[in-house]
Amino acid sequence: MNAIQHIAINCRDLKQQEQFYTRHFGFRRARVFNSGTPGEFILLRLGSACIELFSASDDAKKIMAQSQSVGFTHLAFEVDDLDAAIAKLQEDGIQPEKIIDLSSSIPGGRVCFFHDPDGNRLELMQGYKDEF
Repeated sequence: MNAIQHIAINCRDLKQQEQFYTRHFGFRRARVFNSGTPGEFILLRLGSACIELFSASDDAKKIMAQSQSVGFTHLAFEVDDLDAAIAKLQEDGIQPEKIIDLSSSIPGGRVCFFHDPDGNRLELMQGYKDEF
C-alpha cells in the first residue's frame, strides 16, 4: 500500500460541502463522476489525499451527522496557523470548540474541533510531530 487515496462522505448538500472543503482546507475539484445525473459524485484533492462527496439519500438528508460509538469519529487536518484557520471558520459563522493545548506531550501542539455543515466532526492540528 502507498497511501490512503480517499475517504467518502455522504452529504445532505453536495455543493455546500464542496464549497466548505475547498474554502476552508484548500481542496480542489479533481474529478466529477456521473456529471449532471442524480448519481453525481465529486472527488476533491488536497496533496496526496482525497475526499469523495456523495449525495445522501432523501431520507438521510433529514439527519445531521453525529458521533458514533464504533466507526468514523473525526477527520483531522494539519494547519500552520491554527488561529488564522479558526478566524476563517468564524467568518462563515462556524463556532469551533475551545483550543486544546497539547504542549505537555507535543511541544507547540494545539488542536481545535468543530463540525462541517452536515455535522461531521473535524479537527485542526497545529504543531503536530510524529514521536517515532
